[in-house]
Amino acid sequence: MERTYVENWLSQLKEYWFQKKPEKASSLFQKTTLYQETPFTKPYTTFEEIKKEWEHIKNQDIKEIDFKILAIEGKTAIVEWNFQRDVKEFNGIYEIKFNQNGDCISFRSWEMEKL
Repeated sequence: MERTYVENWLSQLKEYWFQKKPEKASSLFQKTTLYQETPFTKPYTTFEEIKKEWEHIKNQDIKEIDFKILAIEGKTAIVEWNFQRDVKEFNGIYEIKFNQNGDCISFRSWEMEKL
């Protein structure tokens, strides 16, 4: 997977998230069969579940979203992320797996509230 491709994919995600467009953000996960926000929750395995999860961005007071690519091996990217909203800040790691066509097929997040 080319670094430029991953950067562009993350840029789209950030743009849709900031613009509070859940339908566009969730569209990046149409081919995703494993989507897990934290290792402590049950993963979503259908696009309908993922779409529903992204609906919550409509009510977020977003201050900042940052991504930093830590590693790319094959079709898997490891990304550090930081998300700041009205009163809380979160950060963590994404593991994003892509298929041959560049579609996200697996998305796992390790999320924590930043203290």
